[in-house]
Amino acid sequence: MKKWWLMIGLLVMFWPSHLVHAEGAGFTVTPQMTASQIGGNLGWFNLLVKPGVQEKLPVVVANQSDQTKTVHLQLTNAYTQRNGQIGYDPNTQKRINAQTSLTAVGSKPVTVELAPKTGKTVTFTVTPPEFSGEVLGAIYAQDQTPAAKSSASGFAITNQFAMVVAVVMQTSETKVAPQLTLNSVSAEAKQIIAHVQNPKPTLFGKITFKSTVSLDGKTVLTQTDKNYAMAPNSDFAYQLTPKTTLQPGQYQLVIDATAGKTKWHLTESFTITKPVTPAPTSTSKTAAKPNYTWLFGLAIVLAMVIGIFIGKKRGGGNHA
Repeated sequence: MKKWWLMIGLLVMFWPSHLVHAEGAGFTVTPQMTASQIGGNLGWFNLLVKPGVQEKLPVVVANQSDQTKTVHLQLTNAYTQRNGQIGYDPNTQKRINAQTSLTAVGSKPVTVELAPKTGKTVTFTVTPPEFSGEVLGAIYAQDQTPAAKSSASGFAITNQFAMVVAVVMQTSETKVAPQLTLNSVSAEAKQIIAHVQNPKPTLFGKITFKSTVSLDGKTVLTQTDKNYAMAPNSDFAYQLTPKTTLQPGQYQLVIDATAGKTKWHLTESFTITKPVTPAPTSTSKTAAKPNYTWLFGLAIVLAMVIGIFIGKKRGGGNHA
């Protein structure tokens, strides 16, 4: 019998660093800055590019372990995850009004085999077209070393770490103003899903959502979420979780969103056809039972005190 354990360490470098690594991964990915880099060595590619001119994205992949490693590298497009953060793993997320993408203009995936304690330079190429704003993606490197078999236990365990080096391309350092739109709202079994979209080619964050759901003018759900981020030209499946069951009916969602000094007021009507019931809070029967351990402890202490007191009394009587 085989059992596969998947451990993914996604490390997105948005702080000054030369090395991308994850504890226990056994390999590193180091971006090599080019002449198109702006803002200094950030530990990720921040490129000012020219339309039609090929750009190189070199990274050094180094095997720090004592075994041969197989590492698969590919270009990916950034997207907005359901948790309101930027994702860089391989995906097929819909891109809203995108003029281009990193995978559309970049070279194909590469797989390298590295002997122990060795490294190799892998160079991707991109040829950007004319575009405005930002194109955001990454070089995604995943350990695909075959699992080590254990004859004693019968299990094959593999730790598959993945690392990310972000790639931002722009043809101008002039930023495009962000925008948010509410595309649609739907009800699922346990939550409401609002598809909030950023149709502009710009990455922005520190977004706060203050949401209200009402039925016949009566508020039935409020929710506030902070520190969200949206990838350029992306759709965000924003989740609203009711505290009580929402019955079928015609509802109204209002989202007041802010990012810095920019504000959006988004509204949309939607219909619930089946009750939306939140998942029950995880409580176990054992946790619900009263814990009397402290009473037993107190009883033991009291018994000791009483015993000492009686012993002293008896001792005093014998001397009399």
